Amino acid sequence: MDLLNADDLTDLVLGRGAPRISLFLPAHRGGSSTVRNSIRLRSLLRRVEDALRAEGMRDAQIGALLAPAGQLLELMRRWDRPSRGLAVFVGPDEFRWVRVPLRLPELAMIGNRFVVRPLLPLLSADGHFYVLTLTPDELRLCEGTALDLDEVTLEGMPLAVWQSMPRQPPLVPAVLPGHDEFGEAAVFHGSGADDTKVRVLQHFRRVDQAMRQVLRHAHVPLVLAGARWLQDLYRMANTYPMLVPDGVDSDLHYFRPEALHRRAWAIVEPMLRRAEDAAVGAHHAVRHAGRTCIHPAEVLAAAEQGRVESLFLSTSAPDRWASGGAGPLIRLAHVSDEWEHVDLAALATLRTGGRVFAVPPQRMPERSPVAATLRQ
Repeated sequence: MDLLNADDLTDLVLGRGAPRISLFLPAHRGGSSTVRNSIRLRSLLRRVEDALRAEGMRDAQIGALLAPAGQLLELMRRWDRPSRGLAVFVGPDEFRWVRVPLRLPELAMIGNRFVVRPLLPLLSADGHFYVLTLTPDELRLCEGTALDLDEVTLEGMPLAVWQSMPRQPPLVPAVLPGHDEFGEAAVFHGSGADDTKVRVLQHFRRVDQAMRQVLRHAHVPLVLAGARWLQDLYRMANTYPMLVPDGVDSDLHYFRPEALHRRAWAIVEPMLRRAEDAAVGAHHAVRHAGRTCIHPAEVLAAAEQGRVESLFLSTSAPDRWASGGAGPLIRLAHVSDEWEHVDLAALATLRTGGRVFAVPPQRMPERSPVAATLRQ
């Protein structure tokens, strides 16, 4: 999967110039069903072609605009384990696609800007977490939701430089009896063990610096998974404020993503729900003190001023604010400006240190698709 942050989505949202096309689709995972992913994207692209042609765009222009998406179709056939969702952004001066561990709606939106609303739950504080797996050979960063856990593609990121662990002197492996669901368990000891710990600790300090760049603007739990001695060393180097005290103890050389997700989610779910409940309680506590807001334009203004402490978004809001479009195709001319206001407010809240909670309507603190708790 591919890592996104508030800056990435802000860059997408602020770009202007028609036509800009935002495509979202759920993905099938594994086996012959993965071929349906490219079929589904091709169907969305045909709808977009028909819509652009109906608006007077020539076939040659349409072909040039959508050519990168055609190349993506070929690439998708080689994905052996797709993420649960795929988002594609096509514009006259930009093309980007991201794989995310979210079950996205099947949707195509055409207008003078990109839409990122379906991706906001990936940055929310109520169902989103990271797992950093540690082995004596390498580290891996995974991103998870309640549904899934996906390994992040680190190519081109600051963390990629430090993905490989420092080379160790010859050590004597001692295999512990028994096996867990992740594979063989082993520990290392010997005359070079202390030197190894020093090198690993120095390495983890560099990893921590890179992680702070990768997870900037993030108020998201980070779970460590690996041998206890590696976890202990990483905690000594860590400066990320949301590192979870508990970790997944196992010597990971090869691990099943499903098993790691299950154990990591069991750790973070109670934390995430407590954080959400506390934020809802704080919202109710200041409602009569004039420190709450439910009007999208006012919420956006407060967020841009850095005054939003917590922002709640209803996951059903797009259905409420969209007044036009047929099936999975929506033109932004038929969508209320409130949609854009809330997108921008969420991103501004994250950039200024606030938290965003994307929740179903029954868990919203107000009878509104958006609600903000303001700082004093």
